[in-house]
Amino acid sequence: MQLHLFSSPGEPFLSDILEAARSILAEQADPVVAYLPAANVQRHFIRETKTAFRALARVTAIKVEYDAMGKIRAALDRASLLYIPGGNTYLLAHRLHTAGLLGEIRDRILGGLPLVTFSAGTVFCGLDILTTNDINCCGCTQFTGLGLVSVNFNVHYPPAGREDQGERDERLEEYQAFHSTPVLALEDGAYLEVSNGAIRLVRGAMWRFEKGRPKAYITTED
Repeated sequence: MQLHLFSSPGEPFLSDILEAARSILAEQADPVVAYLPAANVQRHFIRETKTAFRALARVTAIKVEYDAMGKIRAALDRASLLYIPGGNTYLLAHRLHTAGLLGEIRDRILGGLPLVTFSAGTVFCGLDILTTNDINCCGCTQFTGLGLVSVNFNVHYPPAGREDQGERDERLEEYQAFHSTPVLALEDGAYLEVSNGAIRLVRGAMWRFEKGRPKAYITTED
């Protein structure tokens, strides 16, 4: 299993995502990126994504709310990499659960399909999605994530010194009043790599919330 998880996509546009994808796709003769924008509320940004990846790979968009299962499976069969961007985490979960795709995608990733994500896509890799910052805009009733790691994620976590860090902490502590799952809260710019279940902070900073313990600050300098 090979995961590249980001809080934010990087500046300029998608620079961090492209950096991670390049390390996976560089040696392949005809690489294909399966682009899964199921978290996007209004637009899929397919044209912009194809332009960004143009020098690296062909992009095949998977629109789970429209595409037949056969078409989706064919796209995943051809894929060298699965890319799940940001948006609304509840909408992402709602669409994938409704389409019956959660198990299919999880099995593909566990079977070796590399995954690159940011924001909502990263949150969805955890055990559940209840540590997202998003509102439940679509009335989602199934909160299970992909369960690729034994933690939950929060993204766009305010850095030290920001007044809104306390508000975020309060929300995450409320979650842990009822759940024992540890939470990794990623600041923007943070990059996590997961290989064979081991989580490594490649760049940036994050905070670990664990029930009954003070939150811990973790950087690549530690």
